[in-house]
Amino acid sequence: MKYLLFYIFYPLCFISADVSRFIGFNDFSSKPITTKILTKSSALISPQTTKLNSYKASNFVSSKSITLDREILEKRLAESIAHRYQCSGKIVTFVTRKWKPVDVSSSFLIKISDCSPDELGSSMFVRFSIWDEGNLIGDFAEPLRVGQYIDVFFSKSPLIRGVRLDSTQLEKKPVDILKQYAGAVPANSKLNGYQLASNIKSNTPIKWNNLSKLNLVKKGQVVDVFASGNGIYVTMKGMALENGVEGGIVTVRNLSSDKKFQAKVLNENSVKVHL
Repeated sequence: MKYLLFYIFYPLCFISADVSRFIGFNDFSSKPITTKILTKSSALISPQTTKLNSYKASNFVSSKSITLDREILEKRLAESIAHRYQCSGKIVTFVTRKWKPVDVSSSFLIKISDCSPDELGSSMFVRFSIWDEGNLIGDFAEPLRVGQYIDVFFSKSPLIRGVRLDSTQLEKKPVDILKQYAGAVPANSKLNGYQLASNIKSNTPIKWNNLSKLNLVKKGQVVDVFASGNGIYVTMKGMALENGVEGGIVTVRNLSSDKKFQAKVLNENSVKVHL
């Protein structure tokens, strides 16, 4: 019995002493327990807190405010008229009565509703409205003087009737073709096929009524006839029975068959027929 008790109690003492080695460094004194809750999100978190009210209206740049005076109005009306009539050259306008300035933004618009007369002229009455940022500022009606400046041909020296014009005899100058230079020949016009119908002094604008089409084909002249159509191309000789200008229609007689037909004048020596 004595040995039995020894074998029972001796291992228990050993275990008690051994456990103390593992728990001796732990501090079980009362401390507040802090619990952290972690969450996971796929959203991108800004490192700084943004306040919605930090964006104020002052952060947005608005259109600059201007005074719509007479000078600006005339310039904008000229642009609108040039677009309306698809004009070449430069259009200028002048408001013929007093204009009361209007305060608008720099992005204002002018919309022309009506022009009298319908065709572009040196004097016009224009109805238009002014819009600013989608708002109607007002409807207006103003009488205008209008100018259209383009380059036209001027004579370098005196020219006599019957002269065929070329670039060496002419120079270009900008003029207002809606006034005293109405009917002047624009400098981009082709004058081959024209001749002077009257004498012209030096430094004089060339007008269409000063010109007449040149007879490229003369009555009794033998010309080359080009006939084409339906895959057929034929050349022959013919005699012009009347004078003809470039692009004009003349009567021609076939020298072989003696038949007569109408042909279009191409140049001084040839005409064309469409079969």
